[in-house]
Amino acid sequence: MNGAPSERSALAGGAVAALLLACAQAPLGSTMIAVAIPSIAKTLSEDVATATSLLVTSYLVVNIVGQSPGGKLGDVLGHSRTVRFGMVMYALGSLAGLVANRLSILVVSRATMALGGALVVPATMALLRVHVPAERRGRVFGLVGATMGLSAAIGPPLGGEIVTRFGWRGIFAASLPFLAVAAVLSRIFRLPRREGGDEGKAKEGLRRFDYVGSALFAVALGALVVASKVAPSRRLSMLAASLAVLVGFVLWELRAKDPVLDVRLFAIRGFATGSLGVTFQNFAMYGLIFQLPQFFTGLRGATARDVGRILFVMMLGMFLTSMLGGRLSDRWGARRIALAAQIPFLAGFGLLTRIPEFQTPKDAAPALLLLGVGLGLSGAPFQATAMTSVSAARSGMAAGGTSTMRYAGGVVSILLLGVVLGEGGHATIENHLAAVRVFLVGGVLSAITAALLPGRTAHGRAA
Repeated sequence: MNGAPSERSALAGGAVAALLLACAQAPLGSTMIAVAIPSIAKTLSEDVATATSLLVTSYLVVNIVGQSPGGKLGDVLGHSRTVRFGMVMYALGSLAGLVANRLSILVVSRATMALGGALVVPATMALLRVHVPAERRGRVFGLVGATMGLSAAIGPPLGGEIVTRFGWRGIFAASLPFLAVAAVLSRIFRLPRREGGDEGKAKEGLRRFDYVGSALFAVALGALVVASKVAPSRRLSMLAASLAVLVGFVLWELRAKDPVLDVRLFAIRGFATGSLGVTFQNFAMYGLIFQLPQFFTGLRGATARDVGRILFVMMLGMFLTSMLGGRLSDRWGARRIALAAQIPFLAGFGLLTRIPEFQTPKDAAPALLLLGVGLGLSGAPFQATAMTSVSAARSGMAAGGTSTMRYAGGVVSILLLGVVLGEGGHATIENHLAAVRVFLVGGVLSAITAALLPGRTAHGRAA
C-alpha cells in the first residue's frame, strides 16, 4: 500500500467530520426533494408526475453515471481536490435551484448537485481507504454508512418542515450551511494535499481520461431508464439496446489504456463480493422505501407523515448498528459479521411477506427494524472488503466502482417497482406482495454474497 502508517493515521477527526458532512448532502438531496415536488409543480404550473420523473430521475442518473468518473478523477487530480471541487459544484447547483423560475432550470440544478455528490462520495471513500489504518477502517466505513443512512432518513421530515416554514426554495438552501461548515473544517484540519501527484501528471491524466467509456456507460443507463418509461411493447427493445451498449462499455474498458472503471477489478474476489453485497442490499432497501408509501397511502389511507415515521424505524436501525458492524468487522472479520447480519435482514423480509395483513404503517415496524439492523451490521463489512482488496493507488477507481454498484442497485429496484406495480397508481395488494418477493430475491442474493466474502481475521489478514 502507498504511504506510511503515520500518513494514513494523520486524517484528523475534524477532517473526517468535514468529509462526512460533505458526503451526507448526496442522500439528503435525493430524499428531501420528494416532499417539495407538489409545491414546485404548483408554482411552476407543471404536472406533478412530470416534475417527479424529471427531478428524481435526473438526480439518480447523473449520480450513478458520475460515480466511476468521479472516482477516477480523484486518482488523477487528488482525492482532496476532488472533494473540494464536488462541494463547489453541489453548492452552485443548490444556488441555481434557489433562484430557478422554470422546471428546466431546476433539472439542470439537480443534475449539477448530483454530479457534485458523485465527485465527493468516491473521493471520500478513497481518502479513508488511504489515510485510515487497517485496524480502524471497518468502524470508519461504518460511520460513513451510518451518516449517509441517517441523512437519507431525515430528508423527508426535514424537507417537510422546511417547505412548511420557508417554501420549496428552502430545500435548495438547506445544504449550503452544511457545506460551509464542511469547507471551514477542511481548511482548519487540512485534508491531505499531495496524494494525487503533481500538476504535470494531473494534466496528463486528464488528457488520457476515458471519456468514451464514461459516455458509453451514461448511454447504457439512460436507455435502461427510458425502458421503464416507454410502452410495454417497446420496453424489450430498449432493454436490449441498454444491454448492447453495456456490453460495448465492458469491451471498451478491457481495451482502454486508462479505463474509467477497470472491469478486471471484478476478478478480485474481495472487490466483487463486497461491491455486489452493497448492490443487492441497496436493491432491496430502495425498493421498499419507494413501495411502502404507495401501499399504505394508496390502499390503507395512511398519511405521508405516518409512513415517513415508520420508514425512519429502518433508518434508525441502520444508524444504530452501522458503527457496531464496522467495529465487529475489524475484530472478527468481514465474512462472519456480514453473514450474521443476514439473519435479521432475511427475518425482516419474512415478516414483510405478510403485507396483505398490514392495516396501518405500525404493522410494518418490526420488519423494518430487523431490516435496518441487518443493513447496518453488514454495510461496513461489505464496503471495507471491497475497498481494501484494491491497492491504494487505485482507491478512487475502486470507490467509484463500488458507489456505482450501490446506486445501480437502487435505480434498478425503483425501475422494477414501476413495472411490478404498473402505471397509474392502481396497484393491488397482489402487486405489492409480488414486489416484496422481488426485493426478497435481493436479500437472498445478499446472503449468498456474504458467504462468498474472502475469509478474514481481524484487521484484514487472510484467514
